[in-house]
Amino acid sequence: MADGLELLEVQYVSPIEEVDPENDNVDVHVQLSDGRCYGFVVATPNNIFQCMANEGVDYFFGVPVLFVRLLDEAHIERAIRALLSEEDGKWLRVYGVLQD
Repeated sequence: MADGLELLEVQYVSPIEEVDPENDNVDVHVQLSDGRCYGFVVATPNNIFQCMANEGVDYFFGVPVLFVRLLDEAHIERAIRALLSEEDGKWLRVYGVLQD
């Protein structure tokens, strides 16, 4: 993990049991061992296609999305751990929003 950071907890803003694991998105808060908490949007690639179709556009932009193959606790936690460990935590600052 970046600079010895440990992932303490992943909190789901809405119940993970209510999402479609193959086509949805969810907001999560990630609590780190140094006391910081970051917010992330985690989504499946299919969900971005659905968002574009719903809006009637052929592009997507917004807050950087952390993509997972399946929207479940195991895939989300694995992606967050990778994000923390790769390139000394660089991606934490790119994809995450520091919470107050």
